[in-house]
Amino acid sequence: MTVADIVASAAGKLKVAGFVDSVWQARVLAAHVLSLKPAQLYAADNQQLNLSAQIKYFILLNRRLSGIPLQQVIGEWDFYGRTFKVDGRALVPRPETELLVDFITSCNLPVKPRIADIGTGSGIIGISLALEIPLSTVTGTDISTQALELAAENARLLSAENYSTLNCNLTDALTGKYDVIVANLPYIPTGEISVLQPEVKNYDPAVALDGGIDGTLLILELVKKTPDKLKPGGLIVLETGDDQKNTVSGFFAGGLWAEVREHDDLAGKHRMVTARRR
Repeated sequence: MTVADIVASAAGKLKVAGFVDSVWQARVLAAHVLSLKPAQLYAADNQQLNLSAQIKYFILLNRRLSGIPLQQVIGEWDFYGRTFKVDGRALVPRPETELLVDFITSCNLPVKPRIADIGTGSGIIGISLALEIPLSTVTGTDISTQALELAAENARLLSAENYSTLNCNLTDALTGKYDVIVANLPYIPTGEISVLQPEVKNYDPAVALDGGIDGTLLILELVKKTPDKLKPGGLIVLETGDDQKNTVSGFFAGGLWAEVREHDDLAGKHRMVTARRR
């Protein structure tokens, strides 16, 4: 059985089961079995798969057909050009979140900035910043010890020696002042959790999804705590929901904040609010 044969068979099963991008998902599974990037797979379409590889492939396919997210099926996912370990201990990395890293790395930061990644989860934001800004010191905080274990594993995997983790609620255990505080906190309203796609509500940790009644409960709490943790001129960067920009921007009213800005992603949807400490 060739790679092309097994991909065609799997894509058909995925399509019948109602999965979108069925061919792409089938190719991602094949690439993982062959330890290739999906873009490299086309050169291997005529390659014969031995029985062991075929068995491994169909085990992964059956897990995907059962509803497990593709990223968790293969156990890894790319974010900002690097491959991170992924499992049920933290949210699956989403490409839109790369906008936060883009924005921070484009800012005029000190040579050796102190950065705090609040609600670090699998560590994708904090570790990416640590590696993109090698002289930085990055601390990832999370209330979930399981998420922090995953973040620490990713830091070791990617040799991010300037990234460390801290178990606490938001900024509570941080000491000193920071140049940047970044957060992708839960921002889904409690009442909307039950109508999320099954692979999100059934496999992403509930604590990483639920943002309270209107989705901004933890974001507001963080904004209230941040002034004591940011240096003058320090930057706060928040990922927020598409319909939350006015609410979150309003959290920065008053004399403590300047340069409050709302940012859209490449699809034109609101994605992020940023501000500076006066």
